[in-house]
Amino acid sequence: MQRVLLIGDGARENAFASALSYLRLYALSSFINPGIKKIVDSSGGKYYIGDINSQEFVKKVKDDVNPDFAIIGPEDPLFHGISDVFYQEGIPVIGASSKNSMIEKSKTWMRQLMWKYGIPGRLRFKAFSSIEDAAKFIMEYGGSVAVKPSEQVGGKGVKVVADLQAYLSQEKRLALSKSVDKIGELVSDKVKVIVEERVDGPEYTQHVLTDGQSYLPLPLAQDYKHAYQDGIGPETGGMGSISGPSSLLPFITEEEYEDTFDIVRQTAKAVERETGEKYKGFISGQMMLTDLWGPTVIEYYSRMGDPETSAIIPRIKNFGEVLIRAAEGHLNKVKPEVVETSSVVWVVSPLGYPLDRTIARGKRIFVDVKKIEDFGCQVFFGSTSLEGGQIITQGSRALELVALGDYNEAVKKLERCVSFVGSETRLIYRTDIGKSIDDMIEKAEIIRYSYKKRKSKGTLGISADWSPNGGMW
Repeated sequence: MQRVLLIGDGARENAFASALSYLRLYALSSFINPGIKKIVDSSGGKYYIGDINSQEFVKKVKDDVNPDFAIIGPEDPLFHGISDVFYQEGIPVIGASSKNSMIEKSKTWMRQLMWKYGIPGRLRFKAFSSIEDAAKFIMEYGGSVAVKPSEQVGGKGVKVVADLQAYLSQEKRLALSKSVDKIGELVSDKVKVIVEERVDGPEYTQHVLTDGQSYLPLPLAQDYKHAYQDGIGPETGGMGSISGPSSLLPFITEEEYEDTFDIVRQTAKAVERETGEKYKGFISGQMMLTDLWGPTVIEYYSRMGDPETSAIIPRIKNFGEVLIRAAEGHLNKVKPEVVETSSVVWVVSPLGYPLDRTIARGKRIFVDVKKIEDFGCQVFFGSTSLEGGQIITQGSRALELVALGDYNEAVKKLERCVSFVGSETRLIYRTDIGKSIDDMIEKAEIIRYSYKKRKSKGTLGISADWSPNGGMW
């Protein structure tokens, strides 16, 4: 039986573990994830607790386990070179190298790369080394912009202001400069602020798995980032997701899927040319369908997204085999067996998330897994620790409930299953996820008409105030 070492402690890693449950599973986490622990124990493996970002500690665990291959779930271990520990010793691993993970770590590097290699779906941008310079630019510029920290800060700090009415522009610019000040609280002095042109449209994620030779696109998913019903409130790591019923989403066409896959594949190859290292693992495009380009890149992940992973893995019968083949360098020898039905994910979080994680931490949560499964849902545990036989929240998203079926059917299952989750604190979840699919289809049709017209005129990617200066204003 093959031995696999899984690194990470969230719902994404619980989903990975479920796909690999027929192997001997070893896990390394910051705390004991109840879902991962159950699979590790049943497979005859071992659970290790420690710093998943420490190369020294990971080396000790690796030597103890002697795995046939490893999987790294979160982005931080990739940024800290944990995948390099395995690459250096010739152990197969699914995880981008530290150099290649720069595609996620630095938005400035990512934008520069896309413009350097002329990759479609790129946005104009300007990077600043000081908050003051960024604010000055925003107040002087007359267009609509998105303001972000250049480096990865866990999804925090994105602010979008549309300057749609010229006579209100001064007030809006001043408001936007305040949002830049807020971002300054999230990042260090060395991290640049990036100002991008603003676009609008339905979002979706394209995950691509590569062994350095072959590229395998997975079914699309959509992530719901805002904390509260109907897409309001602060941004989070994701409060739910949908996928299906095919490899597409109801509002994305086959042509758009192929164009998106080509964008992500081109980007992976451009990363290889820049770093001199083969890109191995996941590269995932957080996309938006816009009237500027059609498929447009908002950002990249150097791993699978969470909660998108929970929506995708249950739809692929042989996902474990797909991972094994990718690790071995034989991805071309496997074809995903995709279940032709939809999936819906609802994330359950403790009160306090995402604004005050101290409030959300240290609370008991009660989950009747058997009843949830009896009613046709799956549970993937996230930021929860098994302590003395109790499940304790760690301050972030506690668990993810997944249901398969057409969208209406899946939502009805989740409405029943969520009642089997309780806590000594208030729990927050969105019941609108998986609904309003027709609204997204209608919005996509309007945008599709616009970008197709641009395409016929040869003006894709060209804004009214466009400047060809390397993608920068």
